[in-house]
Amino acid sequence: MAYSVFISHSTKDRGLVIALAHLLEKFGARVFVAEWYLSPGTPLDKKISEQINKSDCMVVLLTRSGIRSNWVQQEVGYAVGAGKTIIPLVEKGTGTKDLGALQGREYIEYDISEPMSALSKVSDYIKHLKLKKEQKENTLLVLGGITALLLLLSGEKR
Repeated sequence: MAYSVFISHSTKDRGLVIALAHLLEKFGARVFVAEWYLSPGTPLDKKISEQINKSDCMVVLLTRSGIRSNWVQQEVGYAVGAGKTIIPLVEKGTGTKDLGALQGREYIEYDISEPMSALSKVSDYIKHLKLKKEQKENTLLVLGGITALLLLLSGEKR
């Protein structure tokens, strides 16, 4: 199953979102950006909460625009409540006091003059999370197979 990433952002940060999404998609992650998936008539809060629930993690872009976005704040609050892994990407100079529900968490600092450095760090960390998920799934498959084999063998002895 593909590793799924929800990107929480201000629509003013479109270039940064596109660059991050392309990096993540290169190694097989499924990326959800709300405005890329139109579903006319569906309440936005429902669409977004469903996608956050389906995601493995959230990257939140806390740029000067992102910090002021009510949608970003709501999405972060929902993800915190849902127990999702949240990776904050914080614009240099924004300050950690603006992190709201994310205060006290580690974050990756984003410098507007050199965005690829921070985007690479986010991408590398998500690759790590994806690998951990795959290893866990593989372990569960092996354990399931062993359990099934043991059950078959125990049934033959009766």
